[in-house]
Amino acid sequence: MMFKKGDRVKFLNDTGGGMITRVDHKTAYVENEDGFEIPVNVSHLLPMDVPQDESTPFTSVAAKSSGYEVTAETLQPLVEKAPDFIDLTGEPDESDNDASLNVLLAWIPKLKKDRKTAYDLYLVNDCSYHIMYVAATISEGAYRGLQAGMLECNTTIHIAQIAGGDLSHITGIRLEILFFRKGNFLPQEPIRYELKIDEFYLTDALNYTDNDFFDEKALIYNISEEYFMAEIENVAHEVQMEFVKQKQQIDQPLSGPVKKTPKNDTEEVDLHIEQLVENPKTFTPVEMLDIQMKRFTTALDDARNNRQMKRIVFIHGVGNGRLRLEIKRTLDHQYPKLRYQDASFKEYGYGATMVLL
Repeated sequence: MMFKKGDRVKFLNDTGGGMITRVDHKTAYVENEDGFEIPVNVSHLLPMDVPQDESTPFTSVAAKSSGYEVTAETLQPLVEKAPDFIDLTGEPDESDNDASLNVLLAWIPKLKKDRKTAYDLYLVNDCSYHIMYVAATISEGAYRGLQAGMLECNTTIHIAQIAGGDLSHITGIRLEILFFRKGNFLPQEPIRYELKIDEFYLTDALNYTDNDFFDEKALIYNISEEYFMAEIENVAHEVQMEFVKQKQQIDQPLSGPVKKTPKNDTEEVDLHIEQLVENPKTFTPVEMLDIQMKRFTTALDDARNNRQMKRIVFIHGVGNGRLRLEIKRTLDHQYPKLRYQDASFKEYGYGATMVLL
């Protein structure tokens, strides 16, 4: 029996039912009375002759995919059993000369029947490579799988729906992505990236914009771009530190160490990761950012408790601007009464922020 979006159905082997929100190959997604989508094989559904007087404002995008979705209770297949291998022989894929990568993670808010907001999470493969992916949430250092599978080029797949109330418990989304094509192709390095979740940023409606992938406004992160920018920043830090080390070795015989006497009412805090940990290479970009932000908040709170302190300067460097952006977001949301500005260009260049206490 053929089913389509909007059909009212009931489960063949279980109680309950609901409305089909989308159909992906042999899997139908049924929205139950609580507003949650349940993936069910179409052979396990029966039509239900109930008039439909409700509709959802959310329009999803179908995906050509195969994989498994991990729920809190068990691992449920989204489609029939996947093959043990994927045959890459045969005719090569079209546009095999295009080696650019563009993988996106999109958030779309959805108002549920109880008037509470949930967020649908989508993975967008906007490049000419097929991808194999694994997605998981991060909460208090623990990882929980969301979905794993294959996504064809230029397609989109729904990863999960996250309740608004759960955002405060989820600190990030981890993605692992492998690129491949049929026939001859230019190999690409796999992506392993952890995207830090900012609850204030996600819940701000101004951050959701019109886009080329969905009918609704969405908050879209370019995962491939974020990953490569983080890699570039790591390499830049290594080159910078090697340059500083060589310069110190050259300058050492010429003069003794110069001690800078800070002002009594001003404190300087260096947030460069190599000043905070012994071996930065053992940490992921997300872990390094967390360490830097913990040092930032600790130093700021200590300075605020010191009545003699009038200002504190955080030296974060230039890099790709992520640490500077996180500092400003934290100041805006958690310390709205504090004023801040770029520190002296003469002393710090573009790489420092001064907070007035």
